[in-house]
Amino acid sequence: MSMGGAGKSGFAAGGGGVKRAEEQHEIAVGRRVAVGCPGLMPSRCAAPLEAPRIVRGRRGRLARVWRALRSLGVVTGLAASMSCSLVVDTSPEQCETNADCAQFPGARCVKKACVAPEGADCSTNQDCIDRNGEYWICRKRDMRCVGLLSDECTVVQGDWANDDAVMFGSVLPTTGSDASLGRPMENSVRLAVDEFDTLANGLPPVESGGAPRPLVLIGCTDDSDTETALRAAEHLTGQVQVPAIIGAAFSGITLDVATTVTIPRGVLLMSPSATSAAITDLADDGLVWRTSPSDVLQTAALAKLVPILEGQVRAAVGLSPTESIKLAIVHKGDAYGVGLATALEAELVLNGKPPEDNGAAYERIDYGDPGGSGGTSYPNAISRVLKMLPHIVLVVGTVEGIGSVLAPIEGQWPEAGYFPRYVLSDGLMLEELWDWVGKDDGLRQRILGTVPGTSSAQYKSFRQQYLSKFGQDPSPDVFGTAGSYDALYLLAYAAVASGEPTVTGRGLAEGVKRLVPEGTRIDAGGAQINQAYGALQAGENVDFQGASGPLDFDVDVGEAASDIQIWCLPKDAKGAATTAVHSGLYYDAAIGTLQGKIACDGQ
Repeated sequence: MSMGGAGKSGFAAGGGGVKRAEEQHEIAVGRRVAVGCPGLMPSRCAAPLEAPRIVRGRRGRLARVWRALRSLGVVTGLAASMSCSLVVDTSPEQCETNADCAQFPGARCVKKACVAPEGADCSTNQDCIDRNGEYWICRKRDMRCVGLLSDECTVVQGDWANDDAVMFGSVLPTTGSDASLGRPMENSVRLAVDEFDTLANGLPPVESGGAPRPLVLIGCTDDSDTETALRAAEHLTGQVQVPAIIGAAFSGITLDVATTVTIPRGVLLMSPSATSAAITDLADDGLVWRTSPSDVLQTAALAKLVPILEGQVRAAVGLSPTESIKLAIVHKGDAYGVGLATALEAELVLNGKPPEDNGAAYERIDYGDPGGSGGTSYPNAISRVLKMLPHIVLVVGTVEGIGSVLAPIEGQWPEAGYFPRYVLSDGLMLEELWDWVGKDDGLRQRILGTVPGTSSAQYKSFRQQYLSKFGQDPSPDVFGTAGSYDALYLLAYAAVASGEPTVTGRGLAEGVKRLVPEGTRIDAGGAQINQAYGALQAGENVDFQGASGPLDFDVDVGEAASDIQIWCLPKDAKGAATTAVHSGLYYDAAIGTLQGKIACDGQ
């Protein structure tokens, strides 16, 4: 139901009260019922109130009714001074239970009347826009004017002024050192919002004949900083009161936001790229989900890739069977870096034996966390690598791993008769990497990486849609872009599956559980949105096939298995490294082995 001029009915309000006003129905505001007037005599609280007579309530009358009552002092004067919740009504009964007031978000059934929360100061978004300007709305849970924007939250995508809009938030590193990761993620969410609102007019009405519900994104930056992320999440959940947030990008920030803000407030958090195994067993009350798989799978892929590289390096350098391949794991000191490096150390076999049995041929080096309180130790890490001169350097990190780790190692590498082979984790699949490699063809051929994902038709379609809307800058070829796109689709379908008049985090969590196998197959993208709506509204499940993978969720932990792609850097017509592509070799999560072969230039 529209609470402004779009729907077939509205409600009049005085103080904290609301009343439905059907079309062609005469509204005679001639008496009041006061609820909860502490310290006042009942006779005074229920005294007659002279008020205007409004005939033939029609669309658009809601705001005028509210303003008329406010001009008489009912809203800002009487209600404020008496702390009453006022109901203006001509019918003897409006409701029996709170459920009867569901069409009025935030309203409760009090003495058989639908009553808005005490302190309500608006009835439509337009009330707040008229009073405060753009990007202000009437928050439906308590009918209060609130601003959508903050220092951290500066992006609004969708028909935000519509009273029936369903709003989601995002918290991603769209500014700062990791913007090349966060900007394409946010763009992917914006692309999905645009597809829903353009191709399907948003979400379907809650009730037949009601108004469609446009989707809106409130996009926030965390600037790769936990405190900034917490402020953004506080704004989204406390002020705007979104039911779900897409983010964060990094595992450590995701864990902090979840435990500090979203779980206590019953808000669903869905990360497109947090892969730490610590998230799997988080006590999250079912409210933390992710479109990225646990690092357990990336660990398995890396552990199977290293022996292949061992053989290549041994042949290229001319080592005898008795000589050891030297390998160093150099990693970021956050939940992601420590978690993946530790898991890999437990799975890896080097020179035919566990890493710890390789003596000086193996080292694990923690260079610290640039976003943490402990700081970094790049010079010490670089010194240890250059002293060891490993044949294989496995780097687990994010953007800092390029300029502060890879570049110094490569730039200071001494004459040793060989150069190292680099194996990079998903967090280093960034524009900064191929920009750094440039036309150094020898370096380009020594770099491989791993990333969760697929080369499916859904992924290729998503990528083409992204390029059509945003172009190559920022690049869609970074980890988490397809997962961000999928996250918005999952939330939208979950909102329909839940059937809630007012979308909640817990309702969304239950709705996602209906987007798993044993249902009608629906591919990511705009072509099947209405088909998905029909199936979900008919009570069927939907088997959602995402751009990032099948997303067959284990609903007990909120994550799905995924293949792991081995990626490489091709070169363009000018000989420069350009983007990152799936090499043709991948880890098949279903059978636990590497499949295919590397088909990259020079590798």
